Amino acid sequence: MSTDADSTIEDKTPIKYFLIGNSSTNKIIVEFTSVNAQAKSKKEINQIFNKLCKSKNKKLNERNKITSKEENYYFTFLEQNLIYILLSNNTYPERLIFELIHKVNNDNIPSMINDETKELTPSGRQELKQIIDFYQDPKNANSISKIQSDVDSIKVDMKKSINKMVDSVDNVNELKEKSDNLKFETNEYQKNADEIRTITWWQNVKLWIILALVILILIIVIVFVVT
Repeated sequence: MSTDADSTIEDKTPIKYFLIGNSSTNKIIVEFTSVNAQAKSKKEINQIFNKLCKSKNKKLNERNKITSKEENYYFTFLEQNLIYILLSNNTYPERLIFELIHKVNNDNIPSMINDETKELTPSGRQELKQIIDFYQDPKNANSISKIQSDVDSIKVDMKKSINKMVDSVDNVNELKEKSDNLKFETNEYQKNADEIRTITWWQNVKLWIILALVILILIIVIVFVVT
């Protein structure tokens, strides 16, 4: 376990302390601290870390906060038994705290560890420092949030457009199917109509033949009677 901070962050910054640890091994992967962070803060964070490692109630992605007069401790459990603990001024936006944590996790910073020491490599610490330095200014973080929000909005709009296109294709296919069915039904109707006309014509022919025979018989009878 590290006894000193792995890196130093510029003084007079809202983010005072940041720790990543493995709850299954009780091993601290990396610690960052500002210049004027008190030894008491480091001690308290390590106590929180040890307590969290022993906890049986480890709910993933749950946002937790311990408040104090001027500073707040934030912590959360993420996949692979990772614990993130961060100490900041109580004026720093909580939303940005957890945004920072997820940024570090999504960039796979915790995976950049030395196989022997199980601690973050120098390049990993440097990348982590750059992220923390960026988030030290809420204006920077808010600008990133705005961009991400715009990107998410564009993704939603694109998804809606794609769904509309898919629905349109489905509607075209449905109309084609209905058209084919209507064409088939029309053909069947025409076929039946032709059969009906044929039957009707033949019935008329038979009627005229019978009528002609009747008239012929009447003529024969009349002629026979007269003669």
